[in-house]
Amino acid sequence: MSKVYKFHLSSPAEKVIEKAKATAAKNGIAFKGDAASGSFSGMGVVGEYQTNDRTLQVQIKSKPLLVTWGLIEKSLKEFFASA
Repeated sequence: MSKVYKFHLSSPAEKVIEKAKATAAKNGIAFKGDAASGSFSGMGVVGEYQTNDRTLQVQIKSKPLLVTWGLIEKSLKEFFASA
């Protein structure tokens, strides 16, 4: 089962993705992409993202069974927190 989340970006996508890449590297998460689109995987979560102007859309493709969607959403907000 997959799920899509949309977030408003208060900073330019380039800055948000740069920060997400740095956070991923610190936490052993594989992160590929640029300010327009990309993918990530780690800790049992696999997802893709796209940006459009000031909107970030994240699709979670898979997650551990015991991890709630609420926890996923909270983690995404922190992971892609605007710079």
